[in-house]
Amino acid sequence: MPRRPLQKLQASLAARRFYLEKQSKSQIAEELGVSRFKVARLIDTAVEEGIVRIEIVGQGDINVELAEALRHKYGLKTALVLDGPDLSTGALVEPLGLLAADFLEETLVDGQLLGMSWGRTLAATATALTTLPKVDVVQAAGSPAGLDLSQNPTELVHRFARASGGVAYPLFGPMWVEDPGLIDKLRNESSISNAISRYDKIDVLVVGIGSWRPQESCLCSGFPDDWRRDALKRGVYADVCATLVDKDGGQVGSPLDTAGLCLSTSQLLRIPERIGIGGGLEKAEAIRAVLKGGWVTSLVTDAGVARQLAA
Repeated sequence: MPRRPLQKLQASLAARRFYLEKQSKSQIAEELGVSRFKVARLIDTAVEEGIVRIEIVGQGDINVELAEALRHKYGLKTALVLDGPDLSTGALVEPLGLLAADFLEETLVDGQLLGMSWGRTLAATATALTTLPKVDVVQAAGSPAGLDLSQNPTELVHRFARASGGVAYPLFGPMWVEDPGLIDKLRNESSISNAISRYDKIDVLVVGIGSWRPQESCLCSGFPDDWRRDALKRGVYADVCATLVDKDGGQVGSPLDTAGLCLSTSQLLRIPERIGIGGGLEKAEAIRAVLKGGWVTSLVTDAGVARQLAA
């Protein structure tokens, strides 16, 4: 004979009414002729004795545990981790682009100003977009040297703006010039100043994370040779838009600070939401440096990187 059969019956009924029929505890209490506090104890009993089994179902392509580990460890607002084995950066460009596109479609809000950088993963994000909330889009830097057209920030700004139905603010110019006398003239050119004047109003910035050790960065490969050698000598591990970052997350000064047509470091840090996208084992240390420095507020990455960063 089962012990305490009435309690088991009531626990089963309370659990069924609460979990399946979505009744309130007050409604259940009235039906069973007991107090609301008794109903709460009955529901707890149903769970403890296995009358109710609660299963947290995995989210398919999202690794929830690793995402939460990164979010807590690095103080992120959001972390999205693409589940799967350890993979190289090249194998993750399209999957991370798709995940980032879904994230932007879900989280952007009508009326915001979105800042854009450049790169392979952001190009994949642009390809994966269907419809964005109605946001305006501004190019956060001129075009780095040697970029493929599909990765060019001017092209990406227009592709994002088409998906949103908002206004595009491209920056028709190079990311830097080596002639000190030319930079002020370029900054005052109308099409360039039209974009730069909006940098202090950006609500959300979406950026790729570039690695300098090993060199998996469009910015690193496009830098003039003497700039690149100097940056590596000074300990650069990563880049976020036009900001160079060392292994411990500190900023490393560069010629871009004075000769760049780009979002400044101080402007970057004032942006409320900064979404970094990057993955692949080659980029793990660069992403770690960026997270340690607090350069992004949200991260889209893969499980291979997340396992290293959460360890």
